Amino acid sequence: MSGFDGDDGFSGFLGELLDNGHIDGDAAGITRQVIDKGEDSLSDKQKFVFKRDVLSLVPGECVRGCDIPWSEKYEAMDNGGFCSWCAKMKESADKDD
Repeated sequence: MSGFDGDDGFSGFLGELLDNGHIDGDAAGITRQVIDKGEDSLSDKQKFVFKRDVLSLVPGECVRGCDIPWSEKYEAMDNGGFCSWCAKMKESADKDD
């Protein structure tokens, strides 16, 4: 899937949501448009649907307070909300116990 240039992994994250069945219906079409043309291409109604049905799935900060880069947000949805660094640190701490 082609990505919107300069998005720091945002379109890749959206692609993962689509590819793994997290988004369907109108939200899926809107998400494909964002990937291809960027958020600025959306109408106000599409922006509302995108925010409500897609961006609401996005983890914000890491559980430990770090920013999670777009390239790691999909994984953070599955690992309890950790960025990759904190997930690695937690895994190491768990092994030491």
